[in-house]
Amino acid sequence: MRSRHPRVTADVGPGFPVAEARALQTALEGALTAVERAAGRPVPVELQFEPGAGDGVVVVCRNRVVGFVPPGRASGLRGQLADAGRRAHLVAPGVLHRQDGLWRAWAGAEPEGGVPPVPDGLDTMAAPDPAILGIPLRRT
Repeated sequence: MRSRHPRVTADVGPGFPVAEARALQTALEGALTAVERAAGRPVPVELQFEPGAGDGVVVVCRNRVVGFVPPGRASGLRGQLADAGRRAHLVAPGVLHRQDGLWRAWAGAEPEGGVPPVPDGLDTMAAPDPAILGIPLRRT
């Protein structure tokens, strides 16, 4: 079924790493099929940008929130969201990839030679406590 909302391609320049992979690891893994997770190779995807709380911009992949636009890049995308209009979907190509034991999202086409290392301080949210079916496991 096609969306009634127009799709507008975002200008993400040369691309950037999406923040908060550590805290949103479950969502990132959930955006992948079992075959994609098992292969562990970069997966080309379409990312969607949506307004977040305050000045934030949320990154959605396959109907899952997989991260946030880093603060230094958010203002440009907020402007593009405003220009696109409330009903439009602002989208860009992206890549889900493994790095340092985590699945991460890259906004933009995969650079030649692969995705560069994530800069220090990109992930500021803590990883969630382990849980089974939403019930926290107690650590002793």
